[in-house]
Amino acid sequence: MTDSREQDRRQALLAAHYDAENARDIDRIMATFAEGAEMIYNGQHFAVADHIQWAHSYIGMSAQPGGLSNLRNIRDREHYTDEEVIVEGRLLATHTGEFQGFAPTGCEVELPFVAFYRFDAKGLLTSERVVMNLGVLGIAGAALESDRHSA
Repeated sequence: MTDSREQDRRQALLAAHYDAENARDIDRIMATFAEGAEMIYNGQHFAVADHIQWAHSYIGMSAQPGGLSNLRNIRDREHYTDEEVIVEGRLLATHTGEFQGFAPTGCEVELPFVAFYRFDAKGLLTSERVVMNLGVLGIAGAALESDRHSA
């Protein structure tokens, strides 16, 4: 297990990353990543800085419109291992654009996730792996379609 000093260091680094994501500041987000870092989102692998940047923008974490808007990541629980910080959280957003094959619904959504983070000695992310439950996007889309047919 990590000692309290290392846990405090990682907690501060994680907070800086989440603050940048919630501010939708793509430059600050990218500044939290080390050169050669990787991001894996629901099994999709991004191992080049430009691709990691694109993935964050596609979600809605930049000035450009993405699949989600007005987003806010909430960290509900954090767990620390010798190598990683594990976060149980929720992404709150409005589904305003196509996202992962789901047509925009305009609905407010809450997407639960589990994320695994690794930091290097310099305090930069070397790995961000996120598993997010997107099922609510399908449920919201089905409800909208049903409303259209019954109107």
